Amino acid sequence: MPYGLILSCLGVAVGGALGSALRRWIGADVREKLPMICGMTAICSGILSVIRADQMPVVTLAVVLGVALHLERRVRAGFGLVLRRLALPDSFDMEEYITLVAVFCCSGFGLYGVMLESFAGEHGQMLSKAMLDFIMALIFGGSMGVSVSIIALPQALIFTAFFFLAKLLMPVMSDAMLLNFIACGGLLTIAAGMRMAKIRAYPLIDLLPALVLVLPFTGIWQAMAG
Repeated sequence: MPYGLILSCLGVAVGGALGSALRRWIGADVREKLPMICGMTAICSGILSVIRADQMPVVTLAVVLGVALHLERRVRAGFGLVLRRLALPDSFDMEEYITLVAVFCCSGFGLYGVMLESFAGEHGQMLSKAMLDFIMALIFGGSMGVSVSIIALPQALIFTAFFFLAKLLMPVMSDAMLLNFIACGGLLTIAAGMRMAKIRAYPLIDLLPALVLVLPFTGIWQAMAG
């Protein structure tokens, strides 16, 4: 039973709704400063993942080719259609919202945690993410309203897909594939942290295809090297 996966999605849904309800009690200084602090911690977490890469050239190639697909424009347009039906607060920022979508749904920490929960039954990492997701959703719910809770829907879809894919992929994944996958997730987490901390606005959603491309690229690299 994917307890961590379920709790992580509930953390976003409940945290966003609660943050929206408690908006008047969450000070503007808290809403401004805590996202920057979360961004810096995300950068540190991402660095720890990137240094585990087995072949950094493979990770770089996967990222470069993934960016060429320009997914962020399509995702932004899709969320725009959904969110325009909601009464959004004046402080709503679409750039920040897309950052949250990437952090909640596609961080290397979360995707690896889902895969670990699937093939090893280890819930610890996902339970940790559930707690972090709840706190972040609560904070951002104060500035973006109930729109934060909606992120739980794509998060549930993506995490569920990776949960079942892990059962198929893990038996055939080499150690190098796994390490390069984690490194790709780390790069995405660093980019999200820099965007959250308002250091640099990297196209986060454009980085997502790298998480898929890095697996066959690693296999090809190993075949060529062998």
